[in-house]
Amino acid sequence: MTNKSFKSKSINYFFDLVFSRFIWILIFGFWISAAAASNLSEITKIEAVRNLNIDYININGSGNLEGQGLLLEDQLIIEFPNTKITPGLKPKLWSHKRIKGIAAKQSGKTAKIIISLKKDSVYEVVNIFGRGKTSVELYDRENPSKELQAAWETKMLKQKTDAFKPYKYLPNYKSKDKSLRGKTIVIDPGHGGRDPGGFSLHKIPEKNLTLPLARKVANYLQAAGATVYLTRNDDRTNSLRDIVKFANKVQADIFISIHYNVFYNQRVRGTETYYYNRKSRRLGLTIHRSLVRGLKRKDRGLRRAMFYTIHHAKMPAILIEPLFISNSEEEKLARSSAFQNKTANAIAWGVKSYF
Repeated sequence: MTNKSFKSKSINYFFDLVFSRFIWILIFGFWISAAAASNLSEITKIEAVRNLNIDYININGSGNLEGQGLLLEDQLIIEFPNTKITPGLKPKLWSHKRIKGIAAKQSGKTAKIIISLKKDSVYEVVNIFGRGKTSVELYDRENPSKELQAAWETKMLKQKTDAFKPYKYLPNYKSKDKSLRGKTIVIDPGHGGRDPGGFSLHKIPEKNLTLPLARKVANYLQAAGATVYLTRNDDRTNSLRDIVKFANKVQADIFISIHYNVFYNQRVRGTETYYYNRKSRRLGLTIHRSLVRGLKRKDRGLRRAMFYTIHHAKMPAILIEPLFISNSEEEKLARSSAFQNKTANAIAWGVKSYF
């Protein structure tokens, strides 16, 4: 055999080997995909029932049903990853106090149950493992957050305030993360100075908790290349008008006001996010989702309210309430530096996702 024919046969053998392995990889990949599809959980029944003063949506099926909720104004979305919906499934719904309608939608490998609400409600998702069942419980909303915030704003707009002194964080140009390069973001640590805000269970003023969280958020955003302004970096009383005027003047890309919730019922807990203008809804949705998924606290919803700063800001603007400091467990979390970092990271992740 000549050296030339030997090389030719070697090359043919090499390509035959590569081709045969490629075919086996395709077959194996198809088998894995088919196996994964057959392992999807399945929703076979959705029924709304009422017991005493609670509305329940019972979602039954096969496999491991594990729903995650997201409350968006008058719509509650329960997502089930790696789950399919039985074709032609029609949810059973009778006359209910809080439920207007229920729809089931398939989105890739995620099943979505969309519950339209008649009134302002809160919810719990109970996943019953081993039984292929998830129960969604709906209650009336208890705390009047919007009313309390509006009353505080009316009072503050009439009070004398201090000289406005914002603080600027220059972008970190040495950072490898350039996802927010060229963005200008205004962060407003709620309250300050003669305005303490609400008080925690152990009498810690809200203003002492919003500022350290705002600083941590600013650090995360600065590290991603953004120019960040805090509307205050010390204990001073800011005018709501000055805050909005400044955000509009620097032509911020987004505005985020940070607050904490307070209510007389110490059992009330969870995360709320507010927006007003239509252009702000996507920002609110993105950051609310990030907070709910990141903090794993009770989801009290994305809500629309005509608060002064988010109403008058010319850019997308939101107000967040990550926790209830009137709740014993959540007060401890709000005071924890580690949880502040977790909250700041969730906000920053939401900001990056938004842009």
